[in-house]
Amino acid sequence: MISAAPPVLAIEGDSAWIVIIAVSLVTLPAVLLSRRLIDRPGGLASGFLISLPLSLPLVAAVWSASSVLPVVAVLRPVDESVLQRPGALIHVLWAQMADGRLVPYTLWDTAGAWMLWIGLSVSTFMLVRRALGTFLVYRLIARCRPLDVATEAHVGAAVDHLAGEVGLARSPKVLVMPDGISGAFAVGARRARILISNDLIQNLDEAELRAILAHEIAHIDAHDIGLTFAAGALRDLVAWNPIAHLAFRRLMVDREIEADRRAAEMTGDPLAVASGLIRACELRHLLPGHRRRLALSFLGNGGRVKRRVGALLALADGRSYAHTSSHVPYVAAAFLVVALGLHTGARIAAQDQGAFAIVWGSTDQPTEGFWSPKERRVRQAEEGRVKPMKKTEAFHFAQIVGGEAVREKHISQWLRAAKRVSRRAGLTHEFHQWEFQPTGVLTGPISLYRLMPDAI
Repeated sequence: MISAAPPVLAIEGDSAWIVIIAVSLVTLPAVLLSRRLIDRPGGLASGFLISLPLSLPLVAAVWSASSVLPVVAVLRPVDESVLQRPGALIHVLWAQMADGRLVPYTLWDTAGAWMLWIGLSVSTFMLVRRALGTFLVYRLIARCRPLDVATEAHVGAAVDHLAGEVGLARSPKVLVMPDGISGAFAVGARRARILISNDLIQNLDEAELRAILAHEIAHIDAHDIGLTFAAGALRDLVAWNPIAHLAFRRLMVDREIEADRRAAEMTGDPLAVASGLIRACELRHLLPGHRRRLALSFLGNGGRVKRRVGALLALADGRSYAHTSSHVPYVAAAFLVVALGLHTGARIAAQDQGAFAIVWGSTDQPTEGFWSPKERRVRQAEEGRVKPMKKTEAFHFAQIVGGEAVREKHISQWLRAAKRVSRRAGLTHEFHQWEFQPTGVLTGPISLYRLMPDAI
């Protein structure tokens, strides 16, 4: 039961924004569950599955949405405030409750342009930040230097051997980053290169250094560079969607764990991969804070070092597997997720006559009373004996038709009174009836309802 007092925020359900958020909410748990059930290295197939919560919502929105932005309307109970807008078109909506009560609401305001500007601002900021980050990476590459003769013998040879082991057509070039930057990462979707800091070359033993190089080779072999860049661009495009940020973070974590597994498979030494990761973290923390943040990929935010080390220890302990499995489970899971996401988008877009209502206020308090046609003021209004209203008069719209719920048997009298009073107030009116259908998603002070139109 809903009080007549709380304001309502009504959102049209068939817009691209709503479809994107709804499909994201459905596909992300489905992908995470599928990935957990498979629990095997999958290379590019695994990356494609994890990236679906970023790409599929956009596909579903383009395919099924009828409009770009949702129509957002603020509904308020009928009261004297409608007189503050003389000459305006007053939309009166009936909110039919579960117990049959009818509460009159007015369409007070709509919001659309500000949502567009906020969404565009957030997405533009993220895309500009990505473009700036790409520029800084290429600037960093220009400052790197090739391996010297002393390190080329073992570092270059190790990279050539690892690249041949995974079947890369061309061995990636290794560059040494300027002093003051710690870490290792792969760049270049078409022309792959590995950037590594001098402190890792100098302080890691041969097994640990080989493990880190194998990790970057695994990224190149799985096409993670192009995949994560495209996924990041999709995340930035819909940066107003919080689910997209969660999906992108999960994708980054998955790709790092996958690269660790492949590195353990290539080197045959998961403990060396774990040890190299820990030693690299120690070296990074020796740098000043502003330089520490420049360490990318192998030590980046997507790494979650604790989780990665735990996975590597499980490999070493025989509780997990490093060998590459068939891509069939990932392809099958991807088909299921795509079907689920597109079906969800179609179902959302099919509700083209409805909306979602967010109600602020207690939902378990009854309305204060029922409107009665027997009141003297109402009878006078219906009989035409009420003088034309002015904004300064105390006799307001709410004193005749607002503030209370209406029984269904009195709806015709209420309509006659409301139309007569609104005409005398200089208001243009439209009357609609909508039904509030509980969704059970939210309870308490904030509730989510489905608004469905119904004929008066």
